[in-house]
Amino acid sequence: MKITIKSIVSVFIIVGLHSMSARAELAPIDDEELSNSVGQGGLYLSGEFSLNEEGGPIQDATYGDCTDGKNCGARFSYRLGGNEGNGWYVIDDWKGGASFEGLTIRTRKIDGNQRDVTGQLVDNDGNPVTEANAIALGANDGFGGDGASFNKEVLEIGLPSTVKFDKYQYTLGFASHASPTGVPADTYKQTNIYGVYINGQVNMTGNMLIFPTADK
Repeated sequence: MKITIKSIVSVFIIVGLHSMSARAELAPIDDEELSNSVGQGGLYLSGEFSLNEEGGPIQDATYGDCTDGKNCGARFSYRLGGNEGNGWYVIDDWKGGASFEGLTIRTRKIDGNQRDVTGQLVDNDGNPVTEANAIALGANDGFGGDGASFNKEVLEIGLPSTVKFDKYQYTLGFASHASPTGVPADTYKQTNIYGVYINGQVNMTGNMLIFPTADK
């Protein structure tokens, strides 16, 4: 199995200085001004991976010849603990590639109000509002007003807008052995449950929030 992974990781820090006037030169910030600043850090990720672009190394009666333009897919076998005598789950003929751009990871404060990525209070349409106006909006946090009582930070994973697949495929099955290699042909059995083939792009929207399970 040959796996190629390419990734780009960008660390971004966005700082909004709401109490400071614009300045052309660098200047020190005192404690009072710093306390009125809002900062938000996070990760912006892009990546690409491919499996067996040039064919796998396995060649036998089951897989055939992986050369001469035929790319044999990778194989991954696993067996759950306590299941030693009941066969293997396999991901077979696994090959192709996928790439994405714009996966973001950041922390998000849930306290009854909506904020943009800089921490600025916004209304339901994303327009900046003052703290007084945010309170007047009421429960606009998307959590039915429960955000105010929650009042904690969560991890927010922003999904990339698109994920591009290049002839990505695999077959999920159940086999008597981890691999047919070195096993007599009459004793090896494999039942394929389903197969997946994707060639194109998948559009994705939204965020995934990971909530803490215990109080700090």
